Amino acid sequence: MAEVKLKLKKKTKFPLEADTITPDNFAGKTLNEIKKLPLYHAKELVTIGDFFDVSGKAEDIANTKIIIDGDVSNVKRIGEKMTGGEVIINSDVGMHVGNTMYGGKIIVKGNADDWAGAMLQGGELEIEGNAGHYVGSAYRGFWQGMKNGVIRVKGKVGNESMLWAKSSKPANKWPTLYCGSANSFLGLHNHGGTMVVEGDVDRCIGADQVRGTIVIKGKISRLLPSFKKIDDVTEITLPNGEVITGKFAQYSGDHSVSKETAGRLYIAIK
Repeated sequence: MAEVKLKLKKKTKFPLEADTITPDNFAGKTLNEIKKLPLYHAKELVTIGDFFDVSGKAEDIANTKIIIDGDVSNVKRIGEKMTGGEVIINSDVGMHVGNTMYGGKIIVKGNADDWAGAMLQGGELEIEGNAGHYVGSAYRGFWQGMKNGVIRVKGKVGNESMLWAKSSKPANKWPTLYCGSANSFLGLHNHGGTMVVEGDVDRCIGADQVRGTIVIKGKISRLLPSFKKIDDVTEITLPNGEVITGKFAQYSGDHSVSKETAGRLYIAIK
């Protein structure tokens, strides 16, 4: 796979809008052409070459890997709408990383700010640290958020992650989040998303859930009263075919939405 290396020249004073940093936009371009791709720094139109040293070579989308060095914690929208290839970020990263991406893979070797993987349509986003609020969620005004793909966060995700997630059985699309722990309102308005949490979660998990699967391997601070216990299970089969074993209490809900619901919440029995 061909590699294009970007090294930030200095940390930006204002957030840098970098939606052009994707394998799609780099594919088939020379280094000079890549350097001329536009970015926004506050209200100013700038270029990649103004803020990054650029080296390496790009090929087609599927065979282009972008490696980013330097502190890009104030750089937004890296990997936006990408359809293939790979992006590796060797630091913390700013807001909206991988939002509305359709394919390919992004690896963040640090923390990610808010809206990571927002409205993900496919591909894989991996964050080795923590992530901010609204991971994989729908933007304000939208009723459908993450529809496919996988987000993996080794640390903690913030409030309202996987808001309005929606699956499609006929299209074999199963939006899935794996994370270490989670703040409040994980899976809010869930319409088929799958969430697996290795540790603890805060309150109101699965609020307004119509369908979908939430698995909590740690503790939950407060279970909504609109969830009803069904039974105890020792095996959970996720929609993507993965099987999780252990002792779990199985709940249906959220029954505040409907008397009958396909939503399921599993909480580990310690």
